[in-house]
Amino acid sequence: MIDTDNSLLEMHPVKYRDWTISTKVINKQLWLRWQHPKEQVPRYSYPVMEKGLAETIRYVRFLIDLAIKLEDEAPKEG
Repeated sequence: MIDTDNSLLEMHPVKYRDWTISTKVINKQLWLRWQHPKEQVPRYSYPVMEKGLAETIRYVRFLIDLAIKLEDEAPKEG
C-alpha cells in the first residue's frame, strides 16, 4: 500500500513504443495505466503491489510488447 497522505505521487506520463504509461492513485493504491496510441484514454491498468514499481513497469512493458505482437499478427482489414 502506498502512503499518499504524506506525499504527493505524481508521474508525468511516459512513452513506450508510442503507448502512454501513467499513474493514478485509487483508494490509496498506486496503479499503472497505459493507453494504445490510437485511443484517447487509458484502457488498461495494473496495481503496483509488493514487488514494487520497477517490476510493475517491466510487466506493463511486457504486456505492451505482447499487444503489439498480436496486432502485427492479426489479419489486416481492407
